[in-house]
Amino acid sequence: MQKTITTLIPQYGELNRICKDWIISHTFSFEKQKFIVDFYSEWNDITAFEQAILELVLHTPPEPCTLLLKSLKKEVREYTRLYESYRLPNDEVIMRVCNQYADSYKEAIKEEMEEVNRLRKPMNEANNRYDSIGYREHTPEEEKLAEREYERCKAEYEREKAQLDHLYEQQTLLWKEAQQYMKNRCDDIYLLSVHFMGILTKYVPDEESQPNEADRQSRTDSQPEAETTTASTTATTAGLPEYFSMKLISLIHEVCAGEQFEDITAPDFYACMNLHPCQYVLKIKPREKIRVCYLISLMREQLPGQDKDKWKEAILKHLDIDEDYYKSKYREPVSDLPSIPNQKFAKEMDGIFRYPVIFRYILRHNHLYHSKYFLSGIFYFLIFSDITEQSVSIIHILTTQNPT
Repeated sequence: MQKTITTLIPQYGELNRICKDWIISHTFSFEKQKFIVDFYSEWNDITAFEQAILELVLHTPPEPCTLLLKSLKKEVREYTRLYESYRLPNDEVIMRVCNQYADSYKEAIKEEMEEVNRLRKPMNEANNRYDSIGYREHTPEEEKLAEREYERCKAEYEREKAQLDHLYEQQTLLWKEAQQYMKNRCDDIYLLSVHFMGILTKYVPDEESQPNEADRQSRTDSQPEAETTTASTTATTAGLPEYFSMKLISLIHEVCAGEQFEDITAPDFYACMNLHPCQYVLKIKPREKIRVCYLISLMREQLPGQDKDKWKEAILKHLDIDEDYYKSKYREPVSDLPSIPNQKFAKEMDGIFRYPVIFRYILRHNHLYHSKYFLSGIFYFLIFSDITEQSVSIIHILTTQNPT
């Protein structure tokens, strides 16, 4: 299997141009869909991709090798950005262009069918005259004339009928070809690109300053604020939208990482929730999808009107949650008869979105009790009891005294 990075770079460039054409003008065609599917079929072997990288590294001088890898990394990152920021062609669009391609001969077949039907009548009439001439008196010249007329009409009919059969054969071939390209590969290429970025980073590390050991040791309880500044600055520098602050995301991360979502770092969680390019694919843990839907509904309400649906649709797509499923399930944690896990989660989210300052204070001091659930229980008792006004003082006492 001959695969070279020099062929992949322009292919990724063409893939990104197809995506941008769709984003800007919503233009899409079967040829573009065919390119996308063929691209995935050719490059879906991650092992072969890394072998191609190694081949380039071992047989190319350092400077051009680095230049090629950086160019490829740029194209791969661009695709992930487009996928995460915009809605690429969906299944309905792809089915439409494939069906249009398969029906390319539809009008020609219709016209040819009309021509065949038009010629069938005179052929049948000529055949009837020729067959019936033997039942009446006639001259040899009349018989020959009737025969020649029938043969002429028959030849015209069969010529057009052969053309109609040929059109049907071509249509069958197009349908077979179209069926091979009806699969939406945008999601698959995105996951493939995430893997590619991980491999490329091994050979061309991101040019980002990494904190040294002294920096890591000097971190204190103010770490969430530092993460806020870093993440927000990075987003601003890259020109990416910041839907949610790191302060809010860090609170959600404290509760949901490892519970509703598979383990993920706070910066990666921030990037995923803000729809920024990220090598980590955010994944929902089994049996947690309903609670994630409720979380999405709460986060959506924090956004201005023009961003609500845009962000919601993008995050649902990223998490592979169907829109109809979301609409039918997102209110279950606050329904009339919620399950105990749903009720608990709703109270946790209520603490984050209604009382973020107090909730953050508790999370900051959970090193005293080693259990966020114990502290959450204290928090909910204070919030939903009649002593809410003294809650800050009580929390201060609970978190400053050593446990017995």
